[in-house]
Amino acid sequence: MNYFAQFLFDSLPGRPSSHCAALTALPDALFCIWYAGSREGADDVALMSARYDIGSTTWAQPTVLLDTPGKGDGNAIAHFDDKSGRLWLFHTVLQGGGWSSVFLYSRYSDDLGQTWSRSELFDEEQGMMVRTGIVELASGRWVLPAYDEKSWDSFCYLSDDRGKTWVKGTQMPAAAPLIQPAIVQLEDGKLLAYMRSGGQEHCVWRSTSGDDGETWELCTPTELRNPNSGLDMVRTQDGTIVLIFNNTAEGRTPLHVGLSDDDGTTWPVIKPLETDPGEYSYPSVLQSQDGLIHVVYTYRRFATCA
Repeated sequence: MNYFAQFLFDSLPGRPSSHCAALTALPDALFCIWYAGSREGADDVALMSARYDIGSTTWAQPTVLLDTPGKGDGNAIAHFDDKSGRLWLFHTVLQGGGWSSVFLYSRYSDDLGQTWSRSELFDEEQGMMVRTGIVELASGRWVLPAYDEKSWDSFCYLSDDRGKTWVKGTQMPAAAPLIQPAIVQLEDGKLLAYMRSGGQEHCVWRSTSGDDGETWELCTPTELRNPNSGLDMVRTQDGTIVLIFNNTAEGRTPLHVGLSDDDGTTWPVIKPLETDPGEYSYPSVLQSQDGLIHVVYTYRRFATCA
């Protein structure tokens, strides 16, 4: 398994802490967003972005995408609609009471992120958050993985009209607190979700849906280890599932890549991406049209590695 790594940025002046990057593909470019400020949850935290033009060798200089006055910005994901050319952004804004106080907003750009619409409240209930990207199903439905920070329950927002309207699916039933689901569609059409857990099992949990994300089977623990840390996965063009996660019971190092060629039943290949002391966490992964796998993740909280 060969790969090339570089810093998306090394450090940001005046913003010593960076975390929670999310990646999406644009025509001929990659688009990455993350939040940065004095520390996670602080009022000075802003949403940042950067582009990587396919064919170039480095990422463009990061810029401020969104800086809510007097409030900290948090988890965000972007999604490009290749049929309309619209780039969607779903983002959270803290209201001063920790992550359970956030509101979830959405906005869009019709010029690949050069200008944006005004943010609109996406869900009136506080504590609703996102972490991993939208999955577009064979049926055309958009599935936006989400979770409730107040109760640590996972669910999905669903759209059948390419983001114009949304409904909330049912919670994923579980005997443990599970958040930040990463979802892929399997060969048989079912959805597979993997989640981090705040329970005592120190492992990845999973669930499946046979109705395009409206309802889910009872979540069950897997043999994959996880220290209550974010993960992400993608199903590639040849059917391989690529999972990026911390395959350890404690700490956020090492960071690993796992490969499954049987829809997540087994993981015969699990290799380290980062093994040094420190934090390497909250990965985001996608496959570009040329077949390459791209991963971004937090690098010791002060940088993002790609």
